[in-house]
Amino acid sequence: MTEKTTSPVATGTTDWTPRDGAAPQAQRLLSGSGLTMVRISFRRGQILDEHRAPGPIFVQCLSGDIELDVDTSAGRETHRLPAGSVLHIEGSLRHRLTATDDSVVQVVLHRNVSGPAPS
Repeated sequence: MTEKTTSPVATGTTDWTPRDGAAPQAQRLLSGSGLTMVRISFRRGQILDEHRAPGPIFVQCLSGDIELDVDTSAGRETHRLPAGSVLHIEGSLRHRLTATDDSVVQVVLHRNVSGPAPS
């Protein structure tokens, strides 16, 4: 029996649902108060071009392998994210993802965040 709930639930978070072409397939899986979760399915070589998120994000590689470039105040950083890796990116930093293998990435975007998190 399925209970009705007001809490959002996402399913299929690790499913690989790619598309052809230069860009990966992005699908919003969940949206709640202050958060959005997106699954991005990449074919090897696909690129999610440079962009910025308005708030901080967590990027988790669920399968495959991703190269992630981030422009920080210290310069460009390049991170390799094999399956199981998670990277935190501050809001408004330009970043770009390139699939070095068929991959599934989960991104959690934090909205309406003001100031740094308490220590």
